[in-house]
Amino acid sequence: MNVFLIGQGNVGTALSNFLQPRRITYEILEKVPESKSGIIFLAVSDSAVKPLLEETLQKNPEIFAVHFSAATHFENERVFLLHPYSSINKKSKLNQILFTLWGEKSPVFEEMLKKTGLNFVYCGRNPDQLYHASAVMSGNFTQFFAVHALRLLKLSGFSKEVSEKLVLQLVNSSLDNVFRDGIKGITGPAARGEKEVLLNEINALSEKDKEFAELFKSVNEAISRLFSDELKNR
Repeated sequence: MNVFLIGQGNVGTALSNFLQPRRITYEILEKVPESKSGIIFLAVSDSAVKPLLEETLQKNPEIFAVHFSAATHFENERVFLLHPYSSINKKSKLNQILFTLWGEKSPVFEEMLKKTGLNFVYCGRNPDQLYHASAVMSGNFTQFFAVHALRLLKLSGFSKEVSEKLVLQLVNSSLDNVFRDGIKGITGPAARGEKEVLLNEINALSEKDKEFAELFKSVNEAISRLFSDELKNR
């Protein structure tokens, strides 16, 4: 099986690092090849994906093209989106990541992709907006609130080292609780109905950042409604 790779950013480098120790012969290219078969991974920016796909299919009618941009829809039976539902940097261990695969169902292509050793699950032709929103919430929202949690600890006088350990510890343990117990895994004053505690926290935040204090208030109100709805549905 021929494997080609264009792009050496975060995803491209991580993919190259993944393939190399698995003794999979692959070729890193600077431009689109001609008259090739096999799989070509296009690990490039969102804006570059579509023109590269068009050029790839024009020059290589028998190749399967794989891109990683969930923002790009390209209708062709030989084009697939392999979306990493994860934040990736150049040192990411792709063997620990489950990818979602999108495109026309193709047992032939999936068998070829399995030979690379990548973990994936076929999900349909194109991801919808709910899938995108889920990814944003899982990734960007988690990052956003973690950054603010670190900032608040810094304002409270904690060192960078201690702050990072504390936030990472709480984020990981909280996620473990939710995946084990569902809604019951959510803790905190909103989940317990401690309105006075929340009011004191909102007032303290307002002195530093009124906009974030409003967001903090809205999220906690949403958590309270979630628990209220859960009780009603029992």
